[in-house]
Amino acid sequence: MNVSKITNKIKNIKITGRGIYFFSFIMYFVISFLRTSTYTEVVSSNQLVRITYLIALLLIFKVYFFDQQTVKNFLINSLVILVGVVIWRSTHAIDIFLYMLFVISARDINYHALIEFYLKIGILMLVFMVISSGLGIIKDLVFIRNGVRRHSLGILYPTDFAAHAFFLVLAYCYVYFRKLDWKAFLSFILLAVFLTVETQARLDIISILLTIPVIWIAKRASEGKVFSKFMASFYWMIAPILAYITVLAAYFYSHSKPYIFADKIVSGRLALSHTAFQKYGVSVFGNLVQEHGFGGNAGSKAFYQSGMGGKYFFIDSSFMRLMIIYGVITFVTVIAVMTIIGLKSVLTSDYRLAAIMVMLAISCVIEQHLLDMSYDPFLIALFASEITGHDRHENHDLATLEV
Repeated sequence: MNVSKITNKIKNIKITGRGIYFFSFIMYFVISFLRTSTYTEVVSSNQLVRITYLIALLLIFKVYFFDQQTVKNFLINSLVILVGVVIWRSTHAIDIFLYMLFVISARDINYHALIEFYLKIGILMLVFMVISSGLGIIKDLVFIRNGVRRHSLGILYPTDFAAHAFFLVLAYCYVYFRKLDWKAFLSFILLAVFLTVETQARLDIISILLTIPVIWIAKRASEGKVFSKFMASFYWMIAPILAYITVLAAYFYSHSKPYIFADKIVSGRLALSHTAFQKYGVSVFGNLVQEHGFGGNAGSKAFYQSGMGGKYFFIDSSFMRLMIIYGVITFVTVIAVMTIIGLKSVLTSDYRLAAIMVMLAISCVIEQHLLDMSYDPFLIALFASEITGHDRHENHDLATLEV
């Protein structure tokens, strides 16, 4: 091995804004994914969180030293970072701060290439967790509901495993949007069957199945089909509508039959959200909320000690988490971002991101993963460069990591 050649290669490494961003994204994605798994019993979760501080510094460095700066951009970026720090310190949740940094530093980033990385690494990570749990390296936490065994397959909770699968389905639909056919949709159905057998995560499974008609309509709309274009033209409205309904229903929840029926459909999430309203209220910059879920080894023990009752308290709905935990500013901003991404997608007649925002909004009613990068990288699309299909082949250099 020629040491001088290796040394020269190291010296010739070119540090670019794109390289910093992709490196930060991949590192943070892997770290975040590990934190959702039972590998946290092997690798210290606190140590993983500390690494995120370095990632935050890298992204801030990119924003100020590699992104094009105008006085306006400088002031807006600085304000966003300041607000992010305040929310982080108010909620003790650094993930919201990191997500904000990933969004504002995504300028000039090839979004298609980013989602390809997310999809490929995500599949590898999920398979790795299944194999690790199958070999006994990490725990496959098993929960029993109505006599049925629900496996977490190396993730902290069965619904979290299914949620990983759901978001990877959305990423697959984005990357291969033009090539989607009945075989792809059939594979989604088979995945839903597998998740039914292993996890019994009913709401995530329904979300995966619902993805099929939503994406199918979007694909037909992008091909110029008149009725599909009409249907898909309303996609951008879904996020604010569902957010409004979810928050309003939780606030006015009562023990009347319609509310009890709705609460049963969403597996008790409505009543828990109402409890969160009563206990913590709403603030501008968020609250420090004490939650007790069933995820992980400690949560599993609590489940077997007390069942679904006991001290369980968790705000599952992302819309409610935005309002209660992260505060009004974050709630309004995130809903606006989802709406803008969906509207831009409709106006450009591509529709794929509009469809994904629909499914993301549906997920937000029942799941807590909106601002968790190990699940959801889709809000990054706000400022990223959306180069897809034929354009991506002409701009192949953008999809190449330069570090």
